Amino acid sequence: METITSDILTGLGLAITLAGAWITARAVILKEADAINIGLSRVVGGTNEEKLQLPMVQNLLASSRGARRGLLFIAGGTALQIVPIAIRLILRALA
Repeated sequence: METITSDILTGLGLAITLAGAWITARAVILKEADAINIGLSRVVGGTNEEKLQLPMVQNLLASSRGARRGLLFIAGGTALQIVPIAIRLILRALA
């Protein structure tokens, strides 16, 4: 396979990996209000600040923070892999 074709396919694959990671992380990243709505029954009283301290809500928020961190690592790693490929393709186009 020609080098340029290989670079294009590799770059495309990395872009698809990044898109998939974003879609997956977006499904589990929650706002505080969403965590309260999902983690508690409707009859629980108290303020939102009190509800945010409950174990189920804390668990959901911790999972959401982990998903954000994971997405950042995947995005950073993917970007580091795409940069040299993009540079090679740009240099070939200019030559």
